[in-house]
Amino acid sequence: MLGASLLGTVLALAAPVSAQGAALLTEEAPYPAVAILDAFKTGCGAIENQAAASQSLTAAGWQIADPAFYPTALTQFLVFAQDAGGQAVRAQGGAMSEMEIFERDIKSERVFIVLSEVIANGARVSGCRLFDLGEERRITLEQAQDWLGREPLTVVDREGVLIADWEPGLMPGQDSFQLFFIPSDSPLKQATKFDGVALKSDTVGVIE
Repeated sequence: MLGASLLGTVLALAAPVSAQGAALLTEEAPYPAVAILDAFKTGCGAIENQAAASQSLTAAGWQIADPAFYPTALTQFLVFAQDAGGQAVRAQGGAMSEMEIFERDIKSERVFIVLSEVIANGARVSGCRLFDLGEERRITLEQAQDWLGREPLTVVDREGVLIADWEPGLMPGQDSFQLFFIPSDSPLKQATKFDGVALKSDTVGVIE
């Protein structure tokens, strides 16, 4: 399908803590999976086109990210997506929009959303991608299934990598919803150009 391939905050604790508190600090806190999923659904609920998605994100409290403060991993992904995606689209006689980047802190996680749109062969593909780059915890398949209320169409879950695809997508009218977890030491990182947690929704529409 067209568009299918187009695809921390460090807290300084100055105050002394008790021995019990120090022990608790060594335990990894659970990943705020539901909060991240809820924020994605609210922000990416209206993606019939990029303009609507941008308005939806702004209304939901997301801020335009300052390119001067993009993480290196985000910059690398954007360059790859714009270059590789743009070449593929132009080869089909189509056009790719300029990406819009939003950010927000969710439960102390600095999260980014990337909006993009491709028009080619009489169709429009509007995409909304969330990234928690470098995150070593995951949204589990079980958490995503419980939250969405249905099982995915396809799942890849091996060697630490999780990729799950739901069709139809997250909201009525959306084509697909995907969940990714790419560990930092995964060879797949070279292909995806990112590691950590990612979510993705697409809407495919006909240009009349």
